[in-house]
Amino acid sequence: MTLFLQLFKKIFRHTRRNNLVRVLLLALMLNLAFGVAFFYAERDVQQGLTLVDAIWWAMVTMTTVGYGDIYAQTWVGRFLISYPCMIIGIGILGYLVGAIAETMLDYGSRKRKGLLRVKMKNHLIICNFPGEQKVARVIEELRRSRQFAQSPIVLISARIRELPARLVEMEVRFVQGDPVREEVLQKAAVRQARGVFILAENPADPASDTLSFAIATQVHLVEKELKKDIRMVVELVSQENRAMMHRSGADGIVSADGIMDALIAQEFLFPGLNKVFHEVLSNARGSQFYIVPNELGAGSFGLLQKKAIDAPQRVSLVGVRHKGEIILNPKADFGVDENDDLVIMAPDPAEYQLLAGS
Repeated sequence: MTLFLQLFKKIFRHTRRNNLVRVLLLALMLNLAFGVAFFYAERDVQQGLTLVDAIWWAMVTMTTVGYGDIYAQTWVGRFLISYPCMIIGIGILGYLVGAIAETMLDYGSRKRKGLLRVKMKNHLIICNFPGEQKVARVIEELRRSRQFAQSPIVLISARIRELPARLVEMEVRFVQGDPVREEVLQKAAVRQARGVFILAENPADPASDTLSFAIATQVHLVEKELKKDIRMVVELVSQENRAMMHRSGADGIVSADGIMDALIAQEFLFPGLNKVFHEVLSNARGSQFYIVPNELGAGSFGLLQKKAIDAPQRVSLVGVRHKGEIILNPKADFGVDENDDLVIMAPDPAEYQLLAGS
């Protein structure tokens, strides 16, 4: 018994920070102690009783199961061993359940508050929190696409202290901290990420572009270090900062600056055009624009366009990306190279793959 107590004290001292581990070790040590004591008290009157049987008896007694296959027959076994075993066992069991519940609640709280390190692969990271509605809309749009429908999503923000309930329901993971800091990006497993979205912290403040630039630069440095392509899209507040943002290494820069003004004017000139824009920009329904590698071969734009029209697939060729420049609706005799990308409209990129393979 003294040996068990010394061993328990030694282990208990080194696991003081983990309440659940302490309780489990306490239960285990008491189980062994009562089992050994029961064995020595009952072995002379119970033929065939083994130490394993005694430890089994201690476990079912401490957990109040009480199978009755083994029971104390001596005065010492009943009153000096069984009584304490049952009383202490009930207390330990209640304390253990409480410790487990406390651990689970603490884990859930730390997870909602973004204090845990993310262990994921091929996930998407959203940096900054301009508002619950905006973040939710971006996530919903991603989930509508077949390619990223099942991709895990991690939000990084120093602006909020706990993940909103709506994003919790959307199964978004949260990392609390400034995404400019490398250790925060590492906590969100940026090295294993598939892509990064950098939203403007304040869409009404052009100064937000400076923060977005710093985050994009940090991600780009990780990308260069790993020699791995991490697709990165940045939201730009002011067009005046576009040249600066290009130097950050971002793959895509999206800006609403001036677009709403132009859309309002176009809606006045051509009523209903706003619905057209919503149709092609959302994955919710209908067809969308895609930029795809040219798999239709070299030739004039008109020839490739006719090939798409004559095919049974619902693919419309509307433009080309030639030497990095997007050209919509070029002349029919415009030469398209095999290295160019095509701008198409289709309900799904798979339609284009069927067209290219036909």
